[in-house]
Formats: sequence, C-alpha cells, structure tokens
Amino acid sequence: MTFYFLLPNLGVGGAERVSARLAHILKEAGRDVRFICLCGEGENSHDWLSSDFKVSFLHSSHVFASLFRLWRFLRHHRDTQLFSTHEHVSIVALLVGKFLGIPVIVRMPTMPSNKLYAGLTGLKWRIIHFVNRWLLPQAKVVMAQTDEMRKQVMKHYHLPESQVVTINNPMDADEIRGRAADAPTPYEGPGPHFLSVGNISLPKGVDTLVEAFHKVKDSLPEARLTIVGRNDSDYARELLGRLDIDESISLAGFHDNPYPYMKHCDVFVLSSRMEGFPNVLLEAMCFDKPVACTTCVPIVRQLVKPGVNGYYCDIESPSDLARCMSDATRLTGIHNSYDLFDQSRFIQLFH
Repeated sequence: MTFYFLLPNLGVGGAERVSARLAHILKEAGRDVRFICLCGEGENSHDWLSSDFKVSFLHSSHVFASLFRLWRFLRHHRDTQLFSTHEHVSIVALLVGKFLGIPVIVRMPTMPSNKLYAGLTGLKWRIIHFVNRWLLPQAKVVMAQTDEMRKQVMKHYHLPESQVVTINNPMDADEIRGRAADAPTPYEGPGPHFLSVGNISLPKGVDTLVEAFHKVKDSLPEARLTIVGRNDSDYARELLGRLDIDESISLAGFHDNPYPYMKHCDVFVLSSRMEGFPNVLLEAMCFDKPVACTTCVPIVRQLVKPGVNGYYCDIESPSDLARCMSDATRLTGIHNSYDLFDQSRFIQLFH
C-alpha cells in the first residue's frame, strides 16, 4: 500500500516541515510514502523534499481546482491512503476519498475555535466549519496536535473519541542542530539579539512583538530584534508601514534554513496570538536558548518552565511580553529535552 502525503505547494513552512518529518518516520518504518503536490513543479523549490521522496505534481492553479485532477490521479492508485495537514487540502482529500473509497488521515492544523488562521473570519470560517462537520466524520483518523485540540475537535465536529487521537509533533533535534553546525553568526553588534521566526501575519502577533521590543530597549538600549519570515503579503506591507521599524529591527525575510539564527540568538520570542502546536518554539529550544512567549496554545505551559528555560505571558500584552523578554536575557545553563511525540502510536495509524 502507498501512503500519499498531500501538500498545496512546496513552500517550506512549519506544516511542510512536520509533514516531511512524519513521512521520514513512516519511510524508516518500511512504509511506501510519496507526496502529491497540488501546484506545478516549477512554482516552488522542492529540493528539500524530492531527494528523499517521489513527488507527483497536479499543476492546479489553486487547491479547490485540484479536485478533479486528484480524483483522476487516484482512480489509478486505489491501493493507497491519503494524509493531509492543511485545512483546504483536507477538504479536497476527503471529497475524493469519499467518491473513490480511499481512507484519509487528517491532521488538524489548529484549534477549531481559532478564527485567525489564513485570514479566515466571518462567512469563510463558517463555511469551512460547516464543510468540516460534514466531511470529517468520513476520515479514517483525525489527528489532533494536543489534548486540548482533541477535545475541541470532538466537541465542534461531533466526532467519537475513537476517531480522534492526540499525536504531538515530532522533533529531530540532531537534524536541526546539524543544519546550523558550521554557520557563522548572522548578527552584528553587542545585542542582546532577540529572534522571531514566522511569517508576518495577524496570528503571529508581530505588532505586539514590535511594541514589546521598544519597551525592552528602554532598559537594554543595545538590543536588536530580527524577524525571519515572509513579509511581502498585503497584511505585512500594511502592518510594517504603520509600525515603528527602526535600525534596531531587522526584517530578514524568508529563509528555508532559519536554524543559524536560532543557534546564535540570545533570546527566542514567540508572540503568536494562536498556534496549532509551537514547532518553531521547540526548534529554538533545541539550541537551549531562553524563550519568551505568549500562551497562544495551552501546551506552552508544559514546555516553558518560568525561571528555568524561559517565561510566558498572555497574548495581546506588549508590557508583559517585554518583561518576559528582558527576564529571559538573564537565564543561563539551559538544557532542554523533548519526549512528547509517540512514534509507535503514530506508525500504527498507517496500516
């Protein structure tokens, strides 16, 4: 049997990195794992994936336009199962799976109660919610990233406990550290250097971060903030146009390997209003860096031990985030570990 992981494109974001890591785990367990990309081959760099997996491209202009092309592809590959971790892609996968009798495993990208992701508000969010209530009961398994997400998924979509499982995200600390092993520091000046990694979007709380950073500079005038992530969206351009972005703030843009920034920063900052699972926080913690973060998802309280490896505060509070950032600069001797991912349980889902 072949297990196809579906991606909307081959941009290297958090969901794509998690999908690749999960695919590697299945491949190492002897499963035949491949990828289907709904866009065209030339639209995104795919070197990070195609060297390890066979990738089929459907050359669709957008996700929902791929519905017929995915059906046409899979009708010749019936002995298969699908895996999706993107909301729109999961809808397409479940529709095609329904018509062809192909099992689909859906990984939920975020809490169902979150209405900020991907700009979904109002009518669009209600439509997605309605469609999910119709389609998700047809999924073979629905994967939640945390226990809190699992409870919400069952409640919002009226799913039985047996259908929804909690699988915390995997983290390969050795691989992450290896990608930054010989990298020189990207920073200049004495610092301290604060780092944020994530696209500039409403859910990421960059407006809160910038306001908090300027408060930090009152007591740490040499402080610098680097933001690694895409900053060319309409929202990003509008936000950056009205924020106080001076020479102490560096907009580094997108990097498919942000780990040298993590390795050499002094404090990693997660300012999000919401997250499905804080992968980027875990990645920074692989380098034993102190963190300052918001409680954008309940599991943060399990990962961050105040006064030991970082500090956390409520969302939408620049003053509290600034205090966490300043306090984090004084933490030393950090040794993080992560053991939440249940590999054997995950592999058992694919049979």
